[in-house]
Parts: sequence; C-alpha cells; structure tokens
Amino acid sequence: MKNSRLFEILYLLVEKRAVTARELAERLEVSERTIYRDVDALSAAGIPVFTQKGQGGGIRLMDQFVLDRALLSQAQQDEILFALQAILATGGGAEEDTLSRLTALFRREGADWLEVDFTDWGSGAAERENFALIKRAILARRPLSFTYYSSAGEKSRRTAEPARLVFKGGCWYLSAFCRQRQDWRIFRLVRMEDLRPEEGTCPPRRPPERLEAPLPEEYRSVGLRLRFAPSAAWRVRDYFHPSQVTPEPEGRLLVACAFPEDQWLLSFLLSFGSQVEVLAPAYWRDILREEFKKSLASYET
Repeated sequence: MKNSRLFEILYLLVEKRAVTARELAERLEVSERTIYRDVDALSAAGIPVFTQKGQGGGIRLMDQFVLDRALLSQAQQDEILFALQAILATGGGAEEDTLSRLTALFRREGADWLEVDFTDWGSGAAERENFALIKRAILARRPLSFTYYSSAGEKSRRTAEPARLVFKGGCWYLSAFCRQRQDWRIFRLVRMEDLRPEEGTCPPRRPPERLEAPLPEEYRSVGLRLRFAPSAAWRVRDYFHPSQVTPEPEGRLLVACAFPEDQWLLSFLLSFGSQVEVLAPAYWRDILREEFKKSLASYET
C-alpha cells in the first residue's frame, strides 16, 4: 500500500511539479504527517524532492528531474505508449489511467500524436461492447454462448471456450474451442449476436498457432483474370497485392488472382458493377451475365 502511495505522489509531482501536503493528504486519504514521511522516503531513495515554505510553496521536484532519462530511451517510450494506445483502442478502459500516468512520467506533452482505431467504419456501441465482453471472458477463462451467422448466412447457437482475439485482414476474429464441433474454430466478431458468459471455467487448452479458417469439403479455387476500370483503382489497390496488378493503357488495371469459388466470390465481383470485366474463365463471364440480367429484370418489373 505504501509503495502504491509513493508512486502516486511521484506521479503527481512529475505532472504538476509542485503540490501542497494538504492536497496530497486529501487525495490519498492520509494525514499530512504521513505525507511528510513519504516525502522523506522518496528523498532517501534518491528522488530529488524537497519542501518549500511560503507563498507558492509546497512539495516540489527539482526542475531537472526527468524520470524517463534514467529508465527508458525515447524509442522505448514510443513503443510503450503505442502498445497502450492499441490496447485502449480495443476497449481496454483500465489502461487509460496507465497511459495518462506514463505520458506524464515521460514528459511527453504531445502524446496525442498517435491514434489507433481497430474498429470498422460505422461500427457502433454494440460491437465495442461485444469486444469488451469477449476480452473479459478470455481473461476470466469463462465459456461464452452466442448466436453465429456463417458466411453462407446459416444461423446457429454456439457455446465456445474463448482463447484469443486476433485482428487479421481488417477484421476481428475470436479463436475458440467450439463445444458443438469439439474442435477449434474462428468466429468473426461482427457475425456474433446475443453474447452471454456461461457458468464454470474453461479447461486449459492450447489454441492453434495460426488463425486459419477450415476449408469446406466442397472447397475449390478458381483462377481469374479481371480487367478493372480506372474508377475502381482505389478498391483494386485495397484488395489485391501489387504483384497481381498490371497497369494497362488509359488507366485500366489487369488483375490475375485466385479465390474460393463460392457465393462470396459472386457477391464480390458484382459489387464492382460495370467497373470490372471477367476475362477468364469463360464460364464466370456467363455467371455474371445471368446475374446482371436478373438484376435488370427486377427493375423492369
């Protein structure tokens, strides 16, 4: 308890440089005599703290004292502050106080140069609340039950032992042991609803080293050659690696890629509308042609 109080006093002195014994006593809920004993303890530990009487006096730190020079380099400070900002961005409210204290201790007045935001554009409070609930369940080793929607839109109720939150491909995933499947599964957070912590604790299990989605039995891949209009260039750069993209005259982009051949691929290509032309394979040209005909017919009627 005393060590925690000494750190609190040091933090306040680094932040404010001067504070009265009465202010410290009221904040820490101890007597002024205890505060003066704590100041003596700090001084004995080599912290350049002293008391000053009179107008504007109080307990002060020497102006030359900067804690970070004795402990961490500027690069190390940046790494710590970045890590805390990242944790804070994921919903770790308890880290905000730690971040503000370390910022003061490091004397980094411009700490707001950094912002880390892992949420999707348009994400709401419910999504952030789900993230916090999952994080608490992992730390407490509590199983979770939830409603889950697969990529095909199938709805199921799951109970899982959460192990790890992973940010991959611009999305948050939960790696968990699914009790229904009796195997490890990954769940995309935006497809999880009605999350509830369950009674009991999770047995110790080691999650897979890498986050990989299990492939369906009917999985097959298709190689595509696509030509994109110049107006789609920003999306092409977001979705495809530069090695897959070949610039053509007049700003068009030729893309050679491979995707799982499923409903998602159809939706992905349709999302580009007239901005994309499938060059190969020929049967995918037919698939898109039929889908566009169906769309046109729905508007004609």
